[in-house]
Amino acid sequence: MKKFEVANIHCENCANTIKNALKDDFGEICVDLNCEPKIVSADIKDTDVNRFKTELEDLGFEVLQEV
Repeated sequence: MKKFEVANIHCENCANTIKNALKDDFGEICVDLNCEPKIVSADIKDTDVNRFKTELEDLGFEVLQEV
């Protein structure tokens, strides 16, 4: 399970946008709205990390770092 601190996630709608846009390519995605910055978790391979980050940023959500 990879976890990333992500900026610009403000609400459940933001979380749903991420989940719906990326679930077909990356499977189940979890967004923790109870911390700041928000944490996005996905069970992805090391080889998919850069593509995952790029797709999040294309949606308008900046990946701050992997945690």
